[in-house]
Amino acid sequence: MFFKTISWQQLAFLNLTLQHFRQLTIFKEKNHKMKKIISLTLLLLASSIVFAQNFKIDGTVDGLENGTWLYLKLSSPQETIDSTQVTNGKFTLNGHLPLAATQVILHTQKYTNYVFFWLENKNITMSLKDKEFKNGVIKGSIAQTENEEIQKLIKPIGLKEDSLRVALSKTTDTTVKAEIRQQLNNIKPEEYAAYLSYTKNHPSSLIIANIVDVYSTTWGKEKTNEIYQLFTPTLQQTTYGKSINRFLSLSREIKIGGKYVDFEQTNTTGKKVKLSDIKGKYILLEFWGSWCGPCREENPVLVQTYNAYKAKGFEILGVAADENKAQWLTAIKDDGLLWENVTDLKGSKNEAGLIYNINSFPTNYLIDQNGIIIAKDLRGKKLADKLAELLP
Repeated sequence: MFFKTISWQQLAFLNLTLQHFRQLTIFKEKNHKMKKIISLTLLLLASSIVFAQNFKIDGTVDGLENGTWLYLKLSSPQETIDSTQVTNGKFTLNGHLPLAATQVILHTQKYTNYVFFWLENKNITMSLKDKEFKNGVIKGSIAQTENEEIQKLIKPIGLKEDSLRVALSKTTDTTVKAEIRQQLNNIKPEEYAAYLSYTKNHPSSLIIANIVDVYSTTWGKEKTNEIYQLFTPTLQQTTYGKSINRFLSLSREIKIGGKYVDFEQTNTTGKKVKLSDIKGKYILLEFWGSWCGPCREENPVLVQTYNAYKAKGFEILGVAADENKAQWLTAIKDDGLLWENVTDLKGSKNEAGLIYNINSFPTNYLIDQNGIIIAKDLRGKKLADKLAELLP
C-alpha cells in the first residue's frame, strides 16, 4: 500500500537522492563514520518527504465487532480512498490526497455508521463509538478543527430557521405567517454575516473558501467578492479560490427586462451552439440536470408545451449541469427531449449557470424575439398560459 501512494515526483526525488548517496559513498569510502552519517541522513530525508505527503489515520472504535469493514471515501463523488477492518477496537487507514484538504466520509457497510470530516495529508487520530460516528473526536487536521468551529457558529442560526419553519407550518393566521416569513428572510443575511466575521479572523481558512465556493451563486457577485477580497493571496490560489474567482469573472446581473447574456456550449453531437444562434423566436432557457428529480418530473410537461407551440415560434435551449456525458445523453433520450441541449460537463459549475447565477434546478428564463428576458421560472400551466398570450 505504501508504494501505491508515492507520486512520480516523490519517486524521482528518491532516485535522485540515492544517486547522490552513491556518489558520496565513493567519495567518502575512506571515512566509514562519515559515510554512515550521510547515508542515514539522506535516507531519513527521503523517507520523511514521502511520508509527509500522505495521510495516516489511527482510530479506535467502541462497540464494533472484529472484522467490521470501514470505508474511507471522497464525499463527492464517493470514490473509495482506502478500506480496512476493525481489529480489537482499532483501525488504520492510509492514502494520499491531491488537495491540501478534502472532505471525506468514513462509514460502515450500508452506512449504518458514518461521519463526514475534513482530511489532510497528516497523521490523524479518531475516537469513535458505534451508532455515534457523527460525535467522534478527530484530531490532527487543521481543516477539520476550523470546520467544527464554523459549525458551532452557524448551528444556532440553523436551529432558529428550523423553529421558524415549524411555526410557519402550524399557523393559519395570515398576519403571523407574514411576520414569520420576514424573520426567515433575515436568516440568510445573518448566516452570511457570521461567515464574513469568521473570515476576517481566519483569512487563510480553506473551509471558508469551500463554503464561499458553494454559496457564491446564492449570495451573488457583490457579497461573494466582499468575502473573497479578505482571503490571503495563498488562499485565493487554491482550487476553491480559483473557482470563486471564475464565478466573479463570469457572473452577470440578470434582470427581467434586460438583454440576455450570450454563451456557447457543446450539444449532443459535439457541435458548438450559441444562445444567439436561435433567432426570431421566443426562447425558454432551461437549466436542468439528469440527476435532478424535479427537472425530470417537469420534462414530460415541457415536452407537451414544446410540441404545442414549436410551430408558432417557440424554442427551448436546455443547459445541463452534468458531469457525466453518458447519463446526460440517456436522460435526454429517456425523457424524449426534442429541443437543443448543451453542456460543458462541469456540473454545478457550468459556465452558463455561473453567468446566470443559477443556484437551484430547474430554473428557466423566457426570452422574447428581441433577446429581452420577460419572465423567470414559468412552469406547467403558467408557461402554457404565457405562451398562449404571446403566440395565440
